Amino acid sequence: MRSVSPVIFETERLYAREFVKEDAADVFEYAGSVESSGFMEFSPESFEGCERFIEGRLASQIASPRTYYDLALCLKDEDKMIGAMGIYLSDDLKQGELGYILKDGYRRMGYATEAAKGFLRFGFLGLGLHRITAKCDDMNAASYRVMEKIGMRREGYFIKAEYRRTFGKPGWRSSYLYAMLQKEYLMSLPDGDYSPSGDG
Repeated sequence: MRSVSPVIFETERLYAREFVKEDAADVFEYAGSVESSGFMEFSPESFEGCERFIEGRLASQIASPRTYYDLALCLKDEDKMIGAMGIYLSDDLKQGELGYILKDGYRRMGYATEAAKGFLRFGFLGLGLHRITAKCDDMNAASYRVMEKIGMRREGYFIKAEYRRTFGKPGWRSSYLYAMLQKEYLMSLPDGDYSPSGDG
């Protein structure tokens, strides 16, 4: 039986909840897939690595102050985990970096964009962050299109600045940096729409 896990926020089709120990198999489904995790440094991850990931996320849930808000993304209709998204806070708890990954078969369906909008609301209105950033490989068009769709602006282009693996192959990689300020986010909201849950 899967442990009960607190839901942090919901969107139209998704809910984001805390990880539980029983999520290791679902995590391995995306982290162990080269197609899903090819642009990630761990690509692909072992099942044991996924178990260690879960242990780390369980520890982060009770950390004080909490700096990692890694959450499981689940479909409401099917109650099925389809990926993960998180905000990782700076030491002063004023800024956050957004990251995300989806299982094979759930990309190009608008889920990442929908979840990312929910995370912006959670970060700016729930956590009171001043600034949220996101970074991706310059060849990962699907990722930077999500950032652009949710209103983040491209702030930087780091050319051959990191030596890391991409789809299992090491090399010098370039990346884009996107960002948004809390003020910019608030100005984009309808008047009075300042609830962290989005219900007015």
